[in-house]
Amino acid sequence: MPPIRSVHLALWVTYALVVVMHIGALVAGSEILRWITQLLFAPLLTAALLTAMPRSTRTTTLLLCGVTCAWVGDFLGLALPTPATPAVVLCFIAALLCYTGALFPRWSRTRDPLRIALAIPYGGVVIGLFVACADGAGALLPVVAAYAVALATMAFLSAGSNGLTWSGGTLFLLSSSLLAMDWFLPGASIALSTVLVMTTYAVGHALLIGGMIHAMPQRRWTPCRSGSALVIVEN
Repeated sequence: MPPIRSVHLALWVTYALVVVMHIGALVAGSEILRWITQLLFAPLLTAALLTAMPRSTRTTTLLLCGVTCAWVGDFLGLALPTPATPAVVLCFIAALLCYTGALFPRWSRTRDPLRIALAIPYGGVVIGLFVACADGAGALLPVVAAYAVALATMAFLSAGSNGLTWSGGTLFLLSSSLLAMDWFLPGASIALSTVLVMTTYAVGHALLIGGMIHAMPQRRWTPCRSGSALVIVEN
């Protein structure tokens, strides 16, 4: 196995261990461990992406920007006394827009009718949640509306790449839906909501990035046939 691939796989194993530690910290109520582990999510995903991509492309640049925006959103959500703020929501909107831009070329080239048909209800879920949470959103209503549109679009496009991105987009949608209910739906009570939100968020994020790495036409450890030229075409 090429050394770079060993490093890549080790990063994914480390990410899985960090996620398990984070969930354990949430259950045990350890705030310090919760902070440390959550702020490691994005750097590990970034490192996994960098060890896989053979060169910088529009797609990889968008993915790196998306992970960075998500990290800023995670940090602000931990640092601010009230996580439901425009700054936090805007960071995740930026992340979703970056992922949407990265997913769209794949969706336009490899559209699967079954996945698209199954993705259509995503819009209905987002609209239903937005209507239910509108009163509780208050002054954040325009920002929440923009987030709902960005989330539904990203989840829909994730269905057109491969099974990993599709699963990741679906878990992202589930995580954000649970979070919206926790923040903006008066009287909503979901057992272990924080654990469920962070589990679906962390796993969904990993599946989305992993799916995009899997969709790369060439990875750093992929051998080229001798005597042949490699041509990578990507929008």
